[in-house]
Amino acid sequence: MVKVAVTGGIGSGKSYICSMLEKRGIRIYSCDDAAKRLMATSEKIHAGLTALVGDNAYVNGVLNKPALTSFLLKSPENTEKINSIVHPAVADDFVHSDYTWMECAILFSSGFDKLVDKTICVTAPLEVRIRRVMERDNISRQKACDWINHQMSQEDMAALSDYVIVNDGHSDIESQINKVLESLDK
Repeated sequence: MVKVAVTGGIGSGKSYICSMLEKRGIRIYSCDDAAKRLMATSEKIHAGLTALVGDNAYVNGVLNKPALTSFLLKSPENTEKINSIVHPAVADDFVHSDYTWMECAILFSSGFDKLVDKTICVTAPLEVRIRRVMERDNISRQKACDWINHQMSQEDMAALSDYVIVNDGHSDIESQINKVLESLDK
């Protein structure tokens, strides 16, 4: 069975494309959901994040997202440190699951691309992505841009991917998905 990952920058519409795939009966492992679940339940991750971020990483046993986000965005080194705690647990969780598809925003920078056979990058124009993130997360334009700039560029992701789906609000998503699925079936 071919293992496939869907990736793309924040606001590109990865989750939208994945929801369309799920309507076709494809089960998709969400790396974001898995990371959240594991950060909430794994004692090893709890201990690692507390040692790294401090006692305010968790408040009454619940992940303190604002503290973690603040720490994460302070420097690329902080991001790498958090990733070194969380990513191995997520990778192990995926490998030991029965999923063959995953959704992962940081597919290439996390090394998760090595867990799959084929990759699909969802792209959208920058202004569309900024607007989507601002509306979805109810955040400022600057904060949305900070998140976008914190990730690998969508151009680099697309260049590393086997397939690209353009989700600009004008292109025919269904036909693009059909072409990818037909190619994967060969």
